[in-house]
Amino acid sequence: MNSLDADVVIVGAGIAGCSAAIAAAKEKKKVIVIERSENIGGNATQSNVGTICGAYYRSFSEVARIAGYTFSNDFLNKLISVSDNCQPKHFHKGLFILSYEWSVLQSFLEAELLANGIQIMRSTELISVEKKMHSVSKLGIKTGNVIVNIFPKAVIDCSGNGIVSQLAASEMIVSSYYQSASQVFRMQGVLSDNEFSLNMSLKKAMIILVKKNNWPQSFVFLSVVPGSLKNGQADFKITFPDKITDSDDANNALYIKARTQIENVFPHLKNEVEGLKNAFLETIFPKLGIRTLQRPKGKYILTEEDVLSCKKMNSGIALGTWPMEEWQSDGNVLMEYFETDDAYMIPADCLISFDLDNLFFAGKNISATTKAIASARVMGTCLQTGYASGKIASCETAEKRELMIALLNKELLIGNE
Repeated sequence: MNSLDADVVIVGAGIAGCSAAIAAAKEKKKVIVIERSENIGGNATQSNVGTICGAYYRSFSEVARIAGYTFSNDFLNKLISVSDNCQPKHFHKGLFILSYEWSVLQSFLEAELLANGIQIMRSTELISVEKKMHSVSKLGIKTGNVIVNIFPKAVIDCSGNGIVSQLAASEMIVSSYYQSASQVFRMQGVLSDNEFSLNMSLKKAMIILVKKNNWPQSFVFLSVVPGSLKNGQADFKITFPDKITDSDDANNALYIKARTQIENVFPHLKNEVEGLKNAFLETIFPKLGIRTLQRPKGKYILTEEDVLSCKKMNSGIALGTWPMEEWQSDGNVLMEYFETDDAYMIPADCLISFDLDNLFFAGKNISATTKAIASARVMGTCLQTGYASGKIASCETAEKRELMIALLNKELLIGNE
């Protein structure tokens, strides 16, 4: 049986995992990233979310103002520089978004990991976690048909479902209800060049088709992914009413069902929407857009009161600027806003396991209530929690960790004055 040593092991190579890995590598740590799929990017690329939300303050100013670290600003500017027609823009009620092309983001993330000397283990599944005293002592992984043991000094779980804590039998934050999932698909040969008018045509057509074909009511909210309509191509997002659970098998079955339903819906759309009469279905993206699942319990659990009151904390290591956004089974989205030009702070203890001293979290895995994670799950916030977790996990003693948290808090405040 093979074995590896590492200073920091990252589980999950989404936006949070990649930023955590880069941050730890810049602290001169040996970093290994474990990714169970073949590709980098998580939901951002494999579900093709299509827009980076929460990277900027909500504001009615004409100019987007970055929220978070210099790292976030540099990351997004680099992405913009390698992208075509990619700039932050107003979306709704003062919210700014940054549209991206999934393949560009995937290549960018991979290049950043390799440039920082980070070892990437693709198609690799975490299968066991062993503990010694109050620390993770060994990770068992399966890569191909080979079992490998990794002996980490620190672990950062960015899996999206708290897999490290699950396997370690730690307490989880589990909900009876998770937000409805969406599936993104791409069409070519789209005649319309106006996103607003195409969305209006879609809405009108789907109201008729849902009633005629007895489709789920959530299909009425089929829409163009903002910023994706260009050069005769567009991505579309459709929400499914089916219950999301913590079962991988059930969620994989829902993805197969979603593919079948999209293939059924598509011919009807061609017939009903003038701008789609010459369109063809190019891609149904390979992952269902599952927004949240169970999360590990940290030393602190972020609450909806923290979010809506824009609570500030001395141990704050990330700034949340996105409203609480909850997708319902009927396709409606509930948005709960706080004040413009303001943010809440996510404390470091949301990124630190309550019972394992060397286990940390980032991204959709942070310790938060169901409503709080509905805000903190977005990519702009994941960039920050990933960066912060990478820095904190690089500290080998509790004293150094506390100093790092203070430095991160100071960096946030200075960068957002």
